Amino acid sequence: MIDAISGRVARVGNDHLVLENAGIAYRIFSPVRALSSYRKGEEVLVYVHLLVREDRILLFGFPSFKERELFRVLLPVSQVGPRLALQMLGAFSPERLVQVVQDGDIEQLMRIKGVGRKTAQRILVELGDKIGDKLDITPVVLPLSDKEEIALRALTSRTLGFSASEARHALARLRGEDLPVEGLVRRALEIIGS
Repeated sequence: MIDAISGRVARVGNDHLVLENAGIAYRIFSPVRALSSYRKGEEVLVYVHLLVREDRILLFGFPSFKERELFRVLLPVSQVGPRLALQMLGAFSPERLVQVVQDGDIEQLMRIKGVGRKTAQRILVELGDKIGDKLDITPVVLPLSDKEEIALRALTSRTLGFSASEARHALARLRGEDLPVEGLVRRALEIIGS
């Protein structure tokens, strides 16, 4: 199994880079966000995933070990193949993607080209809260205002019983609305219930 390839960047395409190593040029498909960081002629290390199909052998490459591992976690999800997994990693950083999945943010997932509502729901059901644990990736968590903290405690109390990720997601959608604590809780309940 090939774990990583180091070499000189010979070319950067729309969806791949060509990496030269010991006289061999490897075509490595990579997320768009990662491709913008490679420069022709520079020496790089690319973490790869080798995919063997009946009719071809494909290499998928990532600038970090965590990105490659996240790619591998996405692959077994129904309706998510390697191309769609690359699209997802091109749209979000690993930390942001973990946060979106943990928050159950279907709307954010549907902004990714090729992800419809059913696929987004499937990703959330199959990965849910497990995604961050599998990868040891800490999601990006925006600090809450004092009012949001109080609303979060109310939403996660025994009385209402919502998870912290559900509550945070709902409160994040209300950012920019100048509501009192009661208003935040009421609107958050509407968002969670929809």
